[in-house]
Amino acid sequence: MSHLLKDAFTSRVLHILQRRVKCGETVSYKRLAEMAGNPRAVRAVGGAMRRNPVPLLIPCHRVISSSGRSGAYMGGKGDHLKQWLLAHERRGGEG
Repeated sequence: MSHLLKDAFTSRVLHILQRRVKCGETVSYKRLAEMAGNPRAVRAVGGAMRRNPVPLLIPCHRVISSSGRSGAYMGGKGDHLKQWLLAHERRGGEG
């Protein structure tokens, strides 16, 4: 994946998201920043989600705000899709 992105932090964040946040789970932007080694980089994690080149493979819909709110998935236009994806994964992909 690192060949898709020139920014090392973005690449690291997306790699961690893909490997460590499993289907049906969510992680906050803050926690993902901590997992990537920079707890103060919450906004940079949001930028990494916006730059995700392959959202079908790297599940940025699993990243939520610390308050549990969805965040602005697809620039706020895809929040209903994010909620559906999360619910679908929690049900085990049924229906």
